[in-house]
Amino acid sequence: MSNNRAEALQALRFIAVGAAATATHMAVATLLYALMQGRYIALANFIAWLVAFGVSFWGHQRVTFKRQTTLGRFLLMSLTGLAINYAMLGLLLLTPLPPLLAMLTAIAAAAAATYLLAKFHTFAV
Repeated sequence: MSNNRAEALQALRFIAVGAAATATHMAVATLLYALMQGRYIALANFIAWLVAFGVSFWGHQRVTFKRQTTLGRFLLMSLTGLAINYAMLGLLLLTPLPPLLAMLTAIAAAAAATYLLAKFHTFAV
């Protein structure tokens, strides 16, 4: 298989696993947001991140990169994404956006930012 084709397939697998983890994060966050009646948005976001972390760790090792990494390296990557998430969430909560939309936007943006970190650090050969 050509290198370009292999790269494209890996990117598509990353998108699929990332979409599953992001959808998990968003679904759990939305559910918790509703259950907490709009209070404790940061807590809802963190708990949802923990659930999505498991989906992401398993999926990227088994599906995307098809190689192992250490839990520490993966945790560092994921915490960096979470930091981006919270920074964006903090900024977006200062805008007129509804809080739920702000949280979902922050989740999506942070998910997009983790691909390069995963490829060039966490799962680097």
